Amino acid sequence: MIPSLLLSLIFFPPQEEVSPPPSPIVIHSVSDISQSFSFYMDGRFYKQYLKGIGRDVRNWGSLSKLDLSNANLLLLSAGDARLPYDEGALKNILAFAESGGTVLCMADGAKKPPPAQAVAELFGGSFSPIRAKLPLKNSLGEKEITFRGGCTLELNDQWNVFIQDKKNRAVLAQKHVGKGNIVLASRGLFGHRPDASDPINASWVTPFLLQWATEKKIDAKKPHHGPWAELTKVMGPLTLEYHDGTEPFADGIAQEYQNAFPHLVAVTGVEPSAGMIKSLLILPTGGGGFSSGARIAIGAWWGNYPEKRYPMVELISHEAGHSWVLPHAEPLWNEPIATYLGIQVGKRMGMPEAQKTLDRALAKARKLDPDFTQIDPLSPDAPRNLIWGKSYYVFEELERLHGPGALAKYFRMKRTLVPDDHKKYTMNDCVAVWSKAVDNDLFPWFQSLGFSVDPLKQTLTD
Repeated sequence: MIPSLLLSLIFFPPQEEVSPPPSPIVIHSVSDISQSFSFYMDGRFYKQYLKGIGRDVRNWGSLSKLDLSNANLLLLSAGDARLPYDEGALKNILAFAESGGTVLCMADGAKKPPPAQAVAELFGGSFSPIRAKLPLKNSLGEKEITFRGGCTLELNDQWNVFIQDKKNRAVLAQKHVGKGNIVLASRGLFGHRPDASDPINASWVTPFLLQWATEKKIDAKKPHHGPWAELTKVMGPLTLEYHDGTEPFADGIAQEYQNAFPHLVAVTGVEPSAGMIKSLLILPTGGGGFSSGARIAIGAWWGNYPEKRYPMVELISHEAGHSWVLPHAEPLWNEPIATYLGIQVGKRMGMPEAQKTLDRALAKARKLDPDFTQIDPLSPDAPRNLIWGKSYYVFEELERLHGPGALAKYFRMKRTLVPDDHKKYTMNDCVAVWSKAVDNDLFPWFQSLGFSVDPLKQTLTD
């Protein structure tokens, strides 16, 4: 699988807001990402609906062990079928609501109910598989409700229904539980984009959550901390991080990393950059991973792991590859070069899927630029498939023309020529390093492939 589909970022999402907003803090929310990790729940929901009135943290650890004593809003997603809400998590959720907290559970039903069904049933509700019919009706004072599609709710008569579909089936409802509240809602009522650029329904979501969550008062002066994955295992220079739910995957993924490591060293010709890859976090997702350099995070069942190994080997090598590239991210092909490392590791480990992955990417690019000479991959409108495939073509050709081990020569020369405090590593710098690495002026060759590079614009000194 081409890893731009990975949720692969070279930053580490902050655990909490560094600078609290100037207005009074009345909500301490916890976005749970222990049942199913998503970048949207990793702070983006907060930015869309709670910024300015609240402080949000993420729960990376076991939900059953989450301290909610100074929180008044718990945000839950549908979860993942591989990691159901266990008895301890359900007890903690119920206790939080009964003590005054508000739980917002966002999910949709299906033929096979989502794990969050256990949360809904705990309070006498259910996520129905029946799709909601437009238009929606509401009692929130809003003329229109934006709805991205989703399912309805099945509820007993103790619920207050605020949004219904055309056939009077509930889409959002609230119920008092002890001193607190439970809110069930179709996922389609809220934003989805990881960049938090679609704050749909914010005009009513924010006051709605304010109404219920503030029934429990929090101490805004006390630190609001998001718990980290509480289980660790030291494996030489690496610390493995996981929680109760991801524990069954942890050792296997750590072993895949250890298997890939010597191949990464062989392909790049160097060890990881100083201070890199100190931790490996197991994420409860099949959606990819991310890297901060010092920490790599890996989706526990990416590519249907452990049934299939190659996608996991490629992902681990991709995320770890960023720790070889840093402290200077590659221009243009920072993501492609990371996946290319994964492909090479897979090939060295005898996995036929690796060559197939490479061939598919090259074929997609050739449909756009048959001989790889016409389209400048540096142009703002260069297609993604062109950038990825052409990057692979360059790596393959440099290996053929200046190898074996041309990529290793490049990595070693980059470490030698580019100081840590170099301000901006450009494509012109990159070609200059390649030229030094293979002892040949490669600017004309790159230009023949359509790259708009200029030797006079490189900023490195010998």
